[in-house]
Amino acid sequence: MDEAKKTERKRKRFAARLKSSKGILCSESSEPNIVLCNVGQATGFEKQDVVKMLNILPSVKLKNFIAEKGESHCFIVFNNSENAKLFFDAYNGKERADNGPIYMNYVKNVPSSEVVCTSNNPEGLHLLKDFISETEERAFLQLFDWIDESNLKNRQVKHYGYEFRYGSNDVDLSSPLSENIPEECNILWERLNSYGIEFRIPDQLTVNKYSPGQGIPSHVDRHSPFDDTILSLSLGSSVVMDWKHHSGKYVPLVVPARSLLVMQGEARYDWQHGIQPRTWDPVIEIRNSNTSEQVRVITSDTVMRQMRISLTFRKTRQGKCECGYKMLCDNNKSNIIEDEVASKLEEIHVHQVYEQIAGHFSSTRHKPWPKVVEFLKNTPPGSIVLDLGAGNGKNVLKRNDILQIAGERSSGLLGECRRQARGVAGADCVRLDLLCPGMRTRIADVVICIAVIHHFSNQARRLQAVSTIASLLRPGGRALITVWAKDQTKSNYLCKDKENLEASVHSTVGGLNLPIHENRTQFKHNDLLVPWKLRNIKEKKLENESSTTLLRYYHVFEEGELDKLCDLPDLVVEKSFYEEGNWCVICKKI
Repeated sequence: MDEAKKTERKRKRFAARLKSSKGILCSESSEPNIVLCNVGQATGFEKQDVVKMLNILPSVKLKNFIAEKGESHCFIVFNNSENAKLFFDAYNGKERADNGPIYMNYVKNVPSSEVVCTSNNPEGLHLLKDFISETEERAFLQLFDWIDESNLKNRQVKHYGYEFRYGSNDVDLSSPLSENIPEECNILWERLNSYGIEFRIPDQLTVNKYSPGQGIPSHVDRHSPFDDTILSLSLGSSVVMDWKHHSGKYVPLVVPARSLLVMQGEARYDWQHGIQPRTWDPVIEIRNSNTSEQVRVITSDTVMRQMRISLTFRKTRQGKCECGYKMLCDNNKSNIIEDEVASKLEEIHVHQVYEQIAGHFSSTRHKPWPKVVEFLKNTPPGSIVLDLGAGNGKNVLKRNDILQIAGERSSGLLGECRRQARGVAGADCVRLDLLCPGMRTRIADVVICIAVIHHFSNQARRLQAVSTIASLLRPGGRALITVWAKDQTKSNYLCKDKENLEASVHSTVGGLNLPIHENRTQFKHNDLLVPWKLRNIKEKKLENESSTTLLRYYHVFEEGELDKLCDLPDLVVEKSFYEEGNWCVICKKI
């Protein structure tokens, strides 16, 4: 088959898939819109790649670039059909020097990837644009720019006054540094006074140097070690900073170069802020809504990041915090995680994390666990099987003589699950919360719940999850439940050459300071955060380097703890066993 026929066949196959999956029609005649069939966000293709391709077409200008998350195709929009045709003729099916051919189709329309954000800025957040001049910016860049040859992969950090400890988001007041905040910064305090903002002059400075592609996870600076006011001066490049509230509010804020960000009150104490690790930022526009109120719109257009240096100034303090914002306050401690805090904790450190890692997570889970296969193998025809917390659907059986319902809370994993179950006529995938499944009771002959219950952060919620399983089973129905075990000495999880260092802690909702586990070492705590080093997928393969680290909450179980949890009036434990670092029970509904 010659290359022209091969290209045409691939284009037609993709056109059929695009029509069935998104309702977008491809066209044989030229249109201003083009879909690139085999490159997109999932393959690492970016707007900058299109810009480079346009170098040989100086008269052609790109109007829009749309690359949807997790998709291996993308859309480009030109001002007119003539420009689109020039691009199409230049590149469709043609070999590129860096990475094989791209296959294209004209399309009648493109998806809208714009996101409207209706939340207002956090109370107490002040963005003072052009706070310093370009001349002053150059002077600060000269003063604070440096290269740490030993640490070129991660963002580079330098401290003055006291070292800011990222593990615990605080400082050690008993160990001051030899270098204080440079006196060149004094002009900032004098200028800030003229804005009428009350603050105490800082005594701690953290300098972060971000190269394109680097970021910082969402966090709140611990309340008790620092004053009400935190200041952040941006140098070199603008950036989009994400502000997230535990109520679900989200504000993407463009922080321009030479601006000063002042965080006080609610913004300081009750919101988390962070920067996503990427080489670009979306263009954010302020528009009038239907109610004439202004809203932020995250557009599909992007701008490339440059090197950015941020100066974060804090004033240290001693004693308990009296901020009045309990959700994130480190003064609000308890050995028992209350239900409201537990819900917020799971939202941030379970649900949001799995949404972000769905593709990477799925790429590491290929085959069903042998014990699951053994448990399901004798399921009789006509049975109803529920997989609660199905992940990417790897445990869906290739059988059409039973009804299988795979329930998953993460929309990202649910998409992976649907792809896995495609072709199995008796399988369906639904979005489901194990604590409130929205299903009729006594419907299932078999339930599996694999590696789910350890993500619930207090005893009451774990018990509620097991009670849900019991309620969904028919009398005589059986369930397999597995959780991570604290004891990993009999599993392949442990790396013998890895030292189990003292764990750092992470301040999160409700003032909780949870230890961060060192991967591939023995668990020291029951309630902890386990790092997931997120890796990008490019050309359907995982890149070697991690782009960011996310923290998942786990409650790892002691021996016998799961058995006690399943000791319900209508549930009996038939078998309990340890398998590859997991405690497992097989239960029967009576």
